[in-house]
Amino acid sequence: MRIRGWLTGLIVFLLAPSLLFASLWFYNRFEQVGAIDRSLAGLHLIEALGPLMQEKALTGKISQPSEKLRKQLAAFSGREMSEELTGHLDAFFREKSTPLALRQARMLASSVTQLAKISSSSSFEASRLPHLVNDTLPSVVIESSIMVSNARMLKDRSSVNVWDKMLIPVQGGQFKIAADGASREATEYFDLLSGESAEKLQQHALAYRKANHAYQTEGAKLLSSTIKAATGDDVVWEPVVEAQPELVAATFTLWQAALDYLYQDLQTRRAETLFAVALAGLVGGLVILGAFAIAIALSRALADRTQREFEDLGFHDPLTGLPNRRALLNTIRSMEMLDSKNRAGLILLDLRQFKKINDRFGDHNGDSILREVAEQMSQQAQPDDFLCRTGGTEFTLLRPKVKTRDRFEQFAQKLLREVGKERVIDGHKTAIDASAGLCINQEGEPITDNVLTDAALALRTAKQKGPLKVVRFTAEMRAAFEEHDEVAKKLKKALTEDNIVAWYQPQVDIHSGKVVGAEALARWIDDGTVRFPGAFLPAAVEAGYMEDIEAAVREKALRLAVDLSGASQNPIHLGLNVSASLLTSAKAVDALDQQVRALGLEPSDVSLEILEAVMIDEITAMPIKENIARLSDLGFFIELDDFGTGHSSISSLRDLKVDRVKIDRSFVSGVDTNPGLQKFTSALINLAKSLDISVLAEGVETEGERDWLRQNGCDVIQGFLISKAVPEDQLAALILKQNFVQPVSAAEQPLAARARS
Repeated sequence: MRIRGWLTGLIVFLLAPSLLFASLWFYNRFEQVGAIDRSLAGLHLIEALGPLMQEKALTGKISQPSEKLRKQLAAFSGREMSEELTGHLDAFFREKSTPLALRQARMLASSVTQLAKISSSSSFEASRLPHLVNDTLPSVVIESSIMVSNARMLKDRSSVNVWDKMLIPVQGGQFKIAADGASREATEYFDLLSGESAEKLQQHALAYRKANHAYQTEGAKLLSSTIKAATGDDVVWEPVVEAQPELVAATFTLWQAALDYLYQDLQTRRAETLFAVALAGLVGGLVILGAFAIAIALSRALADRTQREFEDLGFHDPLTGLPNRRALLNTIRSMEMLDSKNRAGLILLDLRQFKKINDRFGDHNGDSILREVAEQMSQQAQPDDFLCRTGGTEFTLLRPKVKTRDRFEQFAQKLLREVGKERVIDGHKTAIDASAGLCINQEGEPITDNVLTDAALALRTAKQKGPLKVVRFTAEMRAAFEEHDEVAKKLKKALTEDNIVAWYQPQVDIHSGKVVGAEALARWIDDGTVRFPGAFLPAAVEAGYMEDIEAAVREKALRLAVDLSGASQNPIHLGLNVSASLLTSAKAVDALDQQVRALGLEPSDVSLEILEAVMIDEITAMPIKENIARLSDLGFFIELDDFGTGHSSISSLRDLKVDRVKIDRSFVSGVDTNPGLQKFTSALINLAKSLDISVLAEGVETEGERDWLRQNGCDVIQGFLISKAVPEDQLAALILKQNFVQPVSAAEQPLAARARS
């Protein structure tokens, strides 16, 4: 028997890698075919949405809403997502406002693309087309519809005031960014494609560029007349309205061509995958049969041994008497396949900030509360529920049969309310906050260990939303977690080892050429390689490291400000990007003021760059605006960043004490050669100047752009013409040695070359 056991183990050891590889390869290919089929189905749904969007954009209404499309969408999305997706479709049909209706259609198309996983199913060559179809091209139609709507509104004005005059430039800027971005993306991307379909795409892209140019030409007339208009009769609005149908038609023709290319790409990948599956089917089947034969031979012995090991393990939590995590896993793995009409659900509940209870009342009272929570949840649980304690303050409830999703979510909310009831501890009244993550599997699907991971991801989202929140798991949570988790691990080490540093992009007075400031930007020095913000900030936000990164950059920038305070005859403003997390806290504002003064600096030495996007939400904007006003009263230099790109630009200038605005690069690039862009940019500069606000232009790359900005009232510039962001030692050298606006002498030429490198 012992020799037989050794031989069996040796055979399994030798065959296991081959069995595993063959099984996984065959299964993966089969899954790829199913994924491509689902992507094709999603593509057909998006294609059916196109004519309806075009009809809405051109006529402002939909003659006959498609009930067939609604049924297909509901069948495609499944029960969990059906309500959300059909809600977008119904809102698209009901919405009277053309721009708002088109936004609903854009959100619907984007949701279908994510659900169908079109980007992951398509080839690398076609992987950028879904973004073009779902976001870039629809944005052009939406922004043009808003511009037409504004033009029609202005023509009826009895008096055109300054805010009316700014309405068209600001919205025109939004359209120009969307339209030119689509043109640029199509040109650069389509030139890389090959084949007959690629030639069609390139032809349609050329037609779109012509229609875009014609529409912007008419838009310039609208802009010019609006700036000069006294009444609505002075506004030249008809040409831009008449030019829109041609732009919409060209945009949707390009949109359809992109869909056709995607469809051919997916069909090709499907055929290639099926061929590979067929070729490997026989070999894979034989390998799987061999694996089954070995499994049958060993199953009886393994089952007996496993049973003995389970009996020897502990399955209960000694504090609460509830089953523990190991018992939960054992229960999940022993559950039979669910009936086709049933599904299982799991609630992961965690007590928030429980450490404060232990610190205040002692560990013995904390243990008592955990036992009370276990008793409360036991009283609320149904007879078939499996309740256990899976961690220090985590409790898990597994329900084998969930009747309806809404009822199960309501039950989870009831548990939170029950646990959160007021308690008396040592004569003191206190309450416990809790959050819950919820996961429900599909009808008839077997439940696996992954349900615990999914519920944990949902719990994390619930904690981010605040106490007493219940959040249900979605597939997007797992995708985002896996993508950011690896970066976050390395980022945590970088913060510990002080590898997050500040680089600085100089800002110069456009008239004197002297350096008057610099914007501090985060950089990650990773084993000698400089990693830029786009590579790690999304993961930092997900992991909650943004405050640590901002603190690291702020500390280094303020230390540099101290060093520079005596090194230059001219005052230097170091600009710090300020996030909403700091602006929402009055304590954080006071802490920043104390930090600056403790270093011997004055608040006026520090420029705080505030993105206007943090003030779009009216509810959360109120405390932010109050804290910005507080920072201004303390003496900080307040700067509104990305001016002109957001819908709150005008109201931000009206409501806040702003010292300077930064004109976004989209209004600077090529301004010296583009008459249409000159009207937008000069309008933004004149608006700020009329309110006694200084103007900084960012993204200046050519001498022509600099000269035009100087002639049209700009005060300060930054960009690659001056320098890219550089380490602090190079910034000090630039301040002391280089004049960026005046001609560079022969002796200084090497330094200028280094500044642009």
